[in-house]
Amino acid sequence: MKKYLLYIILFTLGLGSCKKDNDKPIIGDVDERLSAVLAEYSKQLTDAEFGWKGYLLTDNQTSATFLFKFDKKNRTVMAADYEEEPAESSYRLKALQRPTILFDTYSTLHLIADPNSNVIGGTTGMGYYSDFEFAFMSSSADTIHLEGLLNKSKLLLIRSKSKAESERVFSALSDVSEAAAKIKTYFKRTTIDGVECEVKLDGASQIFSLSYLEDGSLKTVSTYYYVSGTSVTFYTPLQIGKTTIKEITDVGFDTGTSSLKAKINGVQISIKEALVPMKMDMTAAQRWYDQKAVNQNDCWVSDKAFHAEGVDDFCNFKSVPNFQTLWYAGSSVFGGAPYDGMIAMTTSLMAPYTASKMPIDVKDGKAKFTLIGSAGTFTGTSPIAKAMSAARTILYGGAIPGSSEEWYLIPTSNDGKRYDMVRAKDAQAWISWRPR
Repeated sequence: MKKYLLYIILFTLGLGSCKKDNDKPIIGDVDERLSAVLAEYSKQLTDAEFGWKGYLLTDNQTSATFLFKFDKKNRTVMAADYEEEPAESSYRLKALQRPTILFDTYSTLHLIADPNSNVIGGTTGMGYYSDFEFAFMSSSADTIHLEGLLNKSKLLLIRSKSKAESERVFSALSDVSEAAAKIKTYFKRTTIDGVECEVKLDGASQIFSLSYLEDGSLKTVSTYYYVSGTSVTFYTPLQIGKTTIKEITDVGFDTGTSSLKAKINGVQISIKEALVPMKMDMTAAQRWYDQKAVNQNDCWVSDKAFHAEGVDDFCNFKSVPNFQTLWYAGSSVFGGAPYDGMIAMTTSLMAPYTASKMPIDVKDGKAKFTLIGSAGTFTGTSPIAKAMSAARTILYGGAIPGSSEEWYLIPTSNDGKRYDMVRAKDAQAWISWRPR
């Protein structure tokens, strides 16, 4: 028995001596590893001769484009699509729960996160729900994926390969939007993997949508996107049939066919004009009209008014001092008068305004607006007179009482509180409505 006890004691001592010999970490010191990772990221950032293109998607789905240039003295020069004048500020890399980049002095990036809505807009207290401290999530030689520490904003950095590429970073989005706008109709069609799709490229909100028929029902898939060069890249891939779409490349307008050419996974597609919805929502027009009375102030409002002839804000409401929104309002807004009407909101609701037949006529799923009168000055050279005169002609198809125009109503939100209204005769004019 004593012999067995002796063996156990010797075995235990042997284990203790082995443990002592292996106290040194097999994979190295944690702090040393983090320092090495930060040094690698620092070198990657500062070695980019022409800087980094930055694509931000905030927590409230606001998109912004940046250009960053980092130096080895922890200084960065950045510009953004909302502030194109380059400005210098500081940054540093730090090991928190993940390797992190901190933009630690007020910069162009801070503007979009500023809680003061008077800076560049956004929500008081939160701005656009953005960040200025980001964790490194992944990287390759030319791409770095970052995530905001507070609001989980997504910031993608792509190495710019030339001075010319850097100079085009802020024009790329508008270039693609302008190419798409050369297709004059609201409805645009293409075929992907044998599936006919309706295409919507919204440059203002940077949302790309595809609608298609499945067992007789209209299905829509959407994603936010950014534009680099002539490529439209999706933050979340879309699936059509068996085809996964991560980006659309080589986007450009073909004057010979009056269509938008592009490639999906190397396969050429053509996006062309269409005059009618892929599937008519026969009750949408009536739902839109009924919802007006439920909305605050018995109205629908539009931030940018009418798009027509390939031009946003065709009526030039942006030239109207203090313009906020264009309203289509119910009787209660006009003191209980027996008509609806269109009126602009500046510092307050102001003339001129139109009077429509009430209620509107709805037939075959289309809404018909009939002009019964106008109030205020629609003539002259004042910005409000010129803008409202143009809007009256578009909405009613004319300026004299009895003029009328038919429109499609296209729901653009699942809750039925946002609609696009498209001129039925040619699909070449439209307006987006939301509740006040």
